[in-house]
Amino acid sequence: MASLPGPGRRAEAGFSPEAGSPLSGPLSYRSAPPNLPRVRGLFYGLFGAYLAALVGGMGFFVIQWSHPTSVALFAVLSALFVGSAYGLARQTVALLSRNGELPALARLERAPTVAVLYATMNDVVPECLRAIHQDYPVDVYVLDDSRESAARATVDEIAHERGFTVVRRPERRGFKAGAINDWFAQYGSRYDYFVLLDADSFLPADWVREALGFAEHPGNARVAVFQGLINIWNFDTRFVQTLAPMARVGQFVWESRLANALDVVFCYGHNVLVRSGAVAEVGGFVEGYVSEDFATAVALADRGWHSRFVPLHTYEAMPENVRGFIKRQNKWTRGAMEFLEFSRRSHVGPARKFHLLQTPWSHFTNLLLPVGMLLTVYGFASTPASALAFLGHLRTNPVGTLWGISLFRYLFVVGVLATIPTVLVYRACGVGWGTYWRHRWLSAAVSAVSLPYEALSIAAYLSHQLRPVPVTPKSEAPLHLREVVRIARYSLVLEGALLVGLVLVNPLATVFNALWLVPMLFSPLVILRFSGPPRPEEGPRSVPVGAEEVAAHERREQAVHASLLRIRSTGTLPVAWSVVAVR
Repeated sequence: MASLPGPGRRAEAGFSPEAGSPLSGPLSYRSAPPNLPRVRGLFYGLFGAYLAALVGGMGFFVIQWSHPTSVALFAVLSALFVGSAYGLARQTVALLSRNGELPALARLERAPTVAVLYATMNDVVPECLRAIHQDYPVDVYVLDDSRESAARATVDEIAHERGFTVVRRPERRGFKAGAINDWFAQYGSRYDYFVLLDADSFLPADWVREALGFAEHPGNARVAVFQGLINIWNFDTRFVQTLAPMARVGQFVWESRLANALDVVFCYGHNVLVRSGAVAEVGGFVEGYVSEDFATAVALADRGWHSRFVPLHTYEAMPENVRGFIKRQNKWTRGAMEFLEFSRRSHVGPARKFHLLQTPWSHFTNLLLPVGMLLTVYGFASTPASALAFLGHLRTNPVGTLWGISLFRYLFVVGVLATIPTVLVYRACGVGWGTYWRHRWLSAAVSAVSLPYEALSIAAYLSHQLRPVPVTPKSEAPLHLREVVRIARYSLVLEGALLVGLVLVNPLATVFNALWLVPMLFSPLVILRFSGPPRPEEGPRSVPVGAEEVAAHERREQAVHASLLRIRSTGTLPVAWSVVAVR
């Protein structure tokens, strides 16, 4: 157990590298460092092979080239297959590669100066602000752009209590990037590094000390961004409980196995350690973008700096229902469109741009989904009699009927082959089948409801460029049926149009497309099911027996969750904080 270091200021933390402050043991490669050219070659080779197989198989076995609608569907599906091939290549390489950890010092040879910047704008999370403390000496600054008097009062009260410095600006220029740059102009020269936190961020007490072990290693001298692994701490609702476990799947595939090996450009803008000298070299954070974090990482990459994930866990809150999720998604969609602009201006190589452009591409292809749905229903004609006849054949000879249709043969083969790496990844991450299916049902419903909002966000960006976006809510009340229906109203209109087409134009499409039609039609009810408080029998996670690493990961999340709840309920810090429990 480690006692809290008072207000957390450098003068009071008592750190002394000469006394031999060790990190938690040497952090070195568990195996031989990855052969980066080999990993990159394997990834791009698999991506090309998967894309060619998906597009070529569809074009050769399924598409009717004499039918205009069939050709249009081929174009839509080919665009969607880019994302599918990208995801499959990531999963396969993650399973095959051995991406060793970054080299890190076992002991710090000096005591770099570090500032922690907590950014808030009317969304302060009192327990997270109050919980900022490190066993390495840091200075804490609260970059408060709040205009609401209650939020400002909360910030002032906690900052006074904890000895933090509050920085406010007369006008909110440049959004978050502007706040960081204003702080950097006043204080940046004092610090070798600074840590960025959002209003709902939480760092374990030894995080800065551990991160410095990576940042100070000579082998990482040209790394400017040391991004922590981000987990979820607020699993108080069924909505968060269901979606949160997939975060560790992304960590396994991307953050832990591939991103560093592919030398991609990234920065999440929070829960990250940044080298001050690198930021000074590019003139501060890039303003004028919602995605100021990625824009700055690209600017750093243009100057020869790199971004790296460090194998250190951090925490944030997830939106607690679909309303908050859509608000966050709107911000991310607007930010994703900006990737096109700053990627175009960047001088980074084509491989790194390829990964950057996957973000806006995924949002654009999401807009193609409704187009594909409408083409499937209205682009072909059938009768109720043909639908009933097909169901009759399906009832008497299901295997023969399905296998006799080229579309179903193609979907079966592709589905089986694509499922193999997915199952292996989920197994490696300790995701049980119950966890997987609950996530699958909810994520499909959320996607169906969110699609129209994503289209509106893209349209808003194209017409207005950068403009204020709503702050993602940090705490939400459970949703009731009336509100779920109101939120889903745009998707219900699309579903109504599809139902009209199924009844009047193409009844057979109901049978052929039941796998996506049925979940979409019931998406409001699925969301309502997961919008209440968690049920005890569901538990926070589904962990297979013997998954020690997964169990340890969940114990960390639960320790963080319990500690922040204690701060929320009592208004004070715990007497002691278990570093071991939350590392």
